[in-house]
Amino acid sequence: MTDQDPPKNSFFVLRDPNSQKVFWGQLISQSCDKLMSVGMIWVLCAQFSPKWVPWFIAIGALPHFLLATKSGHWISAWGALKAVIWTDFIRAILFLAIAAAVPLFRSNNDLLAVLMISAFVSNIAGALFNPAILSLPLDLMEPGDNRDKLTALIDSCFAWGNVLGPLISALAYAWVGLAGMLAINGLSYLFSFLLALAIRLPGKEPIAKSAVQDLDLLSADAQKTNDSIPTSSDQAKTRSIQEVLKSQPVISGMLLTFLFMNFFLAPLMIFMPWYAKNVYAEGIAALAKLEFFLGIGTVAGGMLLSFVKLPGATWKRVSISLCLMAVAYLVFTFTNYIWFGCIAVLFLGFFLSLANVVCLTFFQSAPAADDVPVVMGMVNLISVASLPISMGVIGSFIETVPVPQFAALCAGIVIAIAFVIPFIPGIRSV
Repeated sequence: MTDQDPPKNSFFVLRDPNSQKVFWGQLISQSCDKLMSVGMIWVLCAQFSPKWVPWFIAIGALPHFLLATKSGHWISAWGALKAVIWTDFIRAILFLAIAAAVPLFRSNNDLLAVLMISAFVSNIAGALFNPAILSLPLDLMEPGDNRDKLTALIDSCFAWGNVLGPLISALAYAWVGLAGMLAINGLSYLFSFLLALAIRLPGKEPIAKSAVQDLDLLSADAQKTNDSIPTSSDQAKTRSIQEVLKSQPVISGMLLTFLFMNFFLAPLMIFMPWYAKNVYAEGIAALAKLEFFLGIGTVAGGMLLSFVKLPGATWKRVSISLCLMAVAYLVFTFTNYIWFGCIAVLFLGFFLSLANVVCLTFFQSAPAADDVPVVMGMVNLISVASLPISMGVIGSFIETVPVPQFAALCAGIVIAIAFVIPFIPGIRSV
């Protein structure tokens, strides 16, 4: 066994050198990115007006829409690891530069413009990074339990970020201000970039040896992809998302499942503040508790699957996890006390994480390897777009309907989705 072979035990993910680099790099960068995002939103609310927050979120989401059909092709052309490396590097330089410039701004309008531009530019990199990091396990691990555990570990980094970032954001902002938080985030991406440079793909030389040359090729590769000029066998093999969905209806069915799951779960972000204010009568303190327990649940689910694999066929694991998540969702809608609500969202987050990881491993294994980045581009689009669209639609009439009953209806629809999964064409053969 070479030093690059994963150890033959259930704890391999934490011992494999490549997996360690991915985990620590993404854990630090995702936590610091969430910390910085909270700081930016606070500045928008306190220094400008809350009306700018939806615009900030919308501008950040726009690159994910614009690049949804292109990102997978570019990642296939460059390779997932190279895409991860250079998107981390670009964001490191971006945030460090903005941090250095913040003290130089002479007006609030300058700061507002830079915050909006940074949201757009950083999410151009994010629109490429997200599908790339979810495609990376294919290059690092052979198909099987090890790859699934690495995927779960990566997914848990995002969950950890959602817990740790907000937890320390208020203290960090008081200590270092907006410029300091931007600098911390830039340094975290630089740290992730350096760790990713040290990753060695199985059977290949360390990517750091050719990384500097690859930076000069990124724009050229992107232009070639845009012009539909195949420059390698990899590009020739990569199909459009329409071709993938037409050839494999099971992927279409699972993407629709993922879409509806996210769409009807997203209103939870509206329901939790409403329950904190109107049911638990504890205001923002209750909301903080709910957010914290939801985050802990998602972390626990992701970390569990980085050690063990759930038994059973894919469709059974998705259906059961989704059904249990929806039951916890439904229980939450009937709670009258804050700690019952916290326990409900803890289990909701736990089973949501299980369902999410099983879906991600499906999207890694069901398509051909060359099609995975394309499919992950759609997965990223659904993940990013579901929250603002769902909250916009449901938020427009939330004040005109009885919220507990409406929340229960959303939970019931998720349960129905879980029972529809076994009837997706081809799902039982995957």
